[in-house]
Amino acid sequence: MKGFTKAIKRTPHLVTTKVGMSKKSSDPEFDEHNRNFTAMEGAAEALLKDSKAFTENVTSLLQSGTQFAIHFNNLFSPLQGEYNLEGKHPDAAVTIRNMSQYQTEMEELRMTLSPELELIESRIVGPVKELQAVMKLIRKNITKRDHKLVDYDRFNNSLTKLRDKKEKTLNDEKNLFKLEQDFEQAMNEYETYNNALKTDMPTFMRLAAQFINPLFHSFYYMQLNIFYLMLEKLQGFSEKKFQIGGTGQEIVNAYEEKRGDYREQVEALSIIKRQHTIAKTGLGSSGLSRGASTSTGTSSLGVGRNPSIGSTSLGRSSSTATSTYGSIGAKKMPPPPPSSTSIGGTPAAAPPPYSSGGAAATAAATAAATKRAPPPPPIKPKPAPAAPPVEYVTALYDFEAQAEGDLSFKVGDRIELVEKSDSAEDWWTGRLRGAQGVFPGNYVQA
Repeated sequence: MKGFTKAIKRTPHLVTTKVGMSKKSSDPEFDEHNRNFTAMEGAAEALLKDSKAFTENVTSLLQSGTQFAIHFNNLFSPLQGEYNLEGKHPDAAVTIRNMSQYQTEMEELRMTLSPELELIESRIVGPVKELQAVMKLIRKNITKRDHKLVDYDRFNNSLTKLRDKKEKTLNDEKNLFKLEQDFEQAMNEYETYNNALKTDMPTFMRLAAQFINPLFHSFYYMQLNIFYLMLEKLQGFSEKKFQIGGTGQEIVNAYEEKRGDYREQVEALSIIKRQHTIAKTGLGSSGLSRGASTSTGTSSLGVGRNPSIGSTSLGRSSSTATSTYGSIGAKKMPPPPPSSTSIGGTPAAAPPPYSSGGAAATAAATAAATKRAPPPPPIKPKPAPAAPPVEYVTALYDFEAQAEGDLSFKVGDRIELVEKSDSAEDWWTGRLRGAQGVFPGNYVQA
């Protein structure tokens, strides 16, 4: 609570200092030490972060190498029970034969390097955390020194203004005496922290450099040992199996030479090419079925309209024509027959034999049969619901916003009520002069 009270008293001076209305003291020597110390804090944090990242990445590298070996071994394992891969592919016999051994080697490498990675945690990360703990204590004293500097400037400015005042009252004389005592106390406290930091910070920077130097050497040798163990393990595995060495381009050329024309042979396989279905060529089963159904319908109509013609010959000729049209999808289905009952209720006569002169009558009957019903009348739109009445409340007291989202108002302001609860001891939502926010319900009256 004491610190909070001091912070409240320092706030006006900090504000006036930022706008240039108050004088602010500075110490160039301390400012230089503070800059160097801040840079060291950032470097220690970065070293800690990168040390952890190095350990995690090496662990991930080893785990990925082990999984790499497992996946390759699994790719060959299903095939070994069905085929003699070494006899069928003599060029890959070395790879097939050594995949299990490679998996074992990578697992052993991961187990070998685990203690080395734990050394980074104990010899690098641990000491850096200890250094950070010491630096936090120094940063705490720097913060106290800055607070004492604010108090020093605050009392100094007040004392200077009161001394420069020409006509002083009795209260001014009393305040002048008190300010002189406060200024002297603030000056002593500020100089104590400032001088101690200026004296000890260079010594700490020198000792920190001596502390960091062995950390670098330890990290370098541990890193070198990790890479050496990885190289030794991989070289031991490749001995008498693979040819190592050479430039990157030589490795690429050797790979291309061993691969040969496998890629072209795979691309020439028909099973990886896109297949064109029969439906896309227009000869699918849909076209044939359409032709067959049309053939049946046409044959029936032909027999009904002209009984003198044999149904067998007509059906065959119609089937041939309809199948041809059905294959290209151009002939439409025949129109439905007219109603079998006349308007007067008597049975209608049989349709006349087909002739060219009856085309107009048939078209008219088709148009009458296919005429659509009139559309239904449009649905009348429902009337929009009436807007709720706007409710206003009147402010009984002044209210200043205490946090972001609060609504400030004065006594007598008429506030538009947006949302409220059943209790007046709750926060309500309102709108005033284009601003919307919350306010206490017991500050207003309906």
